[in-house]
Amino acid sequence: MSQSSTRPMSAAWMPFAACCFAFFVVMAGATVPTPLYPIYSETYGFSPLTITAIFSIYSVGVIGTLLGTGPWSDQIGRKPILIGGLVAAALGSLAFLFAQGLPLLLVARFLQGASVGLYTAAATLAVSEAAPNGHDRIGGIGATAANMGGLGMGSILGGLILHILPDPLRSPYLVHLALVAAACVLLYAIPEPGERKAEPKLHAQGLSVPPEVRAIFVPAAISAFSSFMICGFMGAITPAFLGKVLGYEGWHLLIGTIAGLIFLASIGGQIAEETLPEAKVLPIGMGILTIGIVAITVGIAVQSLGLFVASIALTGIGHGIAFRGGLSALSEQAPAEDKAAVTATYFTVAYVAISIPVLVVGALQGPLGLPMTATGYGIVSAILSAVSFVLILRRQ
Repeated sequence: MSQSSTRPMSAAWMPFAACCFAFFVVMAGATVPTPLYPIYSETYGFSPLTITAIFSIYSVGVIGTLLGTGPWSDQIGRKPILIGGLVAAALGSLAFLFAQGLPLLLVARFLQGASVGLYTAAATLAVSEAAPNGHDRIGGIGATAANMGGLGMGSILGGLILHILPDPLRSPYLVHLALVAAACVLLYAIPEPGERKAEPKLHAQGLSVPPEVRAIFVPAAISAFSSFMICGFMGAITPAFLGKVLGYEGWHLLIGTIAGLIFLASIGGQIAEETLPEAKVLPIGMGILTIGIVAITVGIAVQSLGLFVASIALTGIGHGIAFRGGLSALSEQAPAEDKAAVTATYFTVAYVAISIPVLVVGALQGPLGLPMTATGYGIVSAILSAVSFVLILRRQ
């Protein structure tokens, strides 16, 4: 094939690659601090409740931004929102870079949450829209892979940098700032992937579910809530469980890898979702998720690293199938002018769910201890997931 024939193809894929990379970078920034939390606790003497506050302010940033700006990309285009999200991500990493205690750490996590909130709906749509004509399936896979891949690889990147670079509380954020700068350059160079309104109207959004999608939104939201509860649970307990209970303190790369495993396994589940019958996607995803949560709970109770890791991978596959199935169904049925608003509402449900375990574990870990708290939460999560599975089956 000649060079002249390959250039148009390369140019056609550039907007898609740029949007995927920017999405990945923002989501990775949100989990880069995960393997660093034990170091923050040791350096500043933070209690489990303080770590809970740092986690929780992130959720406030995500949900607040989702509700405030969810439909904006339908009005002013995707690109301004994506660049704004990168600016928020850069400010978050700068705040981490100069943090000397709790106040600036809270600011940093809030800014990271705001960047994720800006990206979650707008970038999901931008990646799908930027895919070249005839490659709609790649667009959907790229969006979910960049999202979950970023969340998964962020904690691994944080753990890896702790091993190979000095100054563990600053080096990860310098690397992330470099990635943000590269993403800004790539986004600036591409055309607007969506459409702009001639007279945009920017307003805060409540939870918006048009009548056309309500029938599918309920089971999709049930599956998203259940699956993201366990993702938040893994982020909340993995560093402390591996370090304090299983004795892997200082194994930052191991901690980061296991913390990110559920999101990486989710990518496999999302790809597998394409091969499943549409009517069976949510039940299959929720069934696998329920089995995985039960296995995680047993792994915590018996303090088995092997079972803990294997069950996280299984849970991630179930998460990916259920999450992608719900998102795909909503994207297909939502009116064009409401796609960003519906997507933002779906992710709001997910991020409310992801914040719950952080609050519960932080409140109960002190009086009950981490093993008992984690086992009890796992049991409750398994029951809720099983109930969700039954509800989805009954609705179908």
